[in-house]
Amino acid sequence: MNLFVFGTLMVPRVMHAVCGFVAVAEPAVLDGHRRRRVRGEVYPGIVVSHGDRVDGMLYRGVTDRQLARLDVFEGEMYCRSVVEVDAGSSRVKAYVYLMAPEFIDALSDDDWSLDVFVTEGLAGFLAAYPGFDCTAAGHD
Repeated sequence: MNLFVFGTLMVPRVMHAVCGFVAVAEPAVLDGHRRRRVRGEVYPGIVVSHGDRVDGMLYRGVTDRQLARLDVFEGEMYCRSVVEVDAGSSRVKAYVYLMAPEFIDALSDDDWSLDVFVTEGLAGFLAAYPGFDCTAAGHD
């Protein structure tokens, strides 16, 4: 299955740490959604927002086992949903982890930047994020 990612999982090192997925992602766009930083965190969430769009990456060929590990990593704050994204000249179905309705208030009004995350937050995220402990059993 395809997976659209919009935050920390755009970093190949993070994607590999979570589920052992080693593949080249391609740029993709999800229309009708907006991305904001989660309050007090270095990662974002996305919600439906007509007229907005989220630039991200598309991973193709994600296995059921990898999706199960991603479900654990994302936890209760996110829910896996099916969307259509624009990737190159085609529109494809993909899973995405949207902010669960009961956690939408955790989103700040601040934009989230991949560049800022990589330069200022990645090292600490890799060292301290508890979600990695939940997915530590064997890679595909």
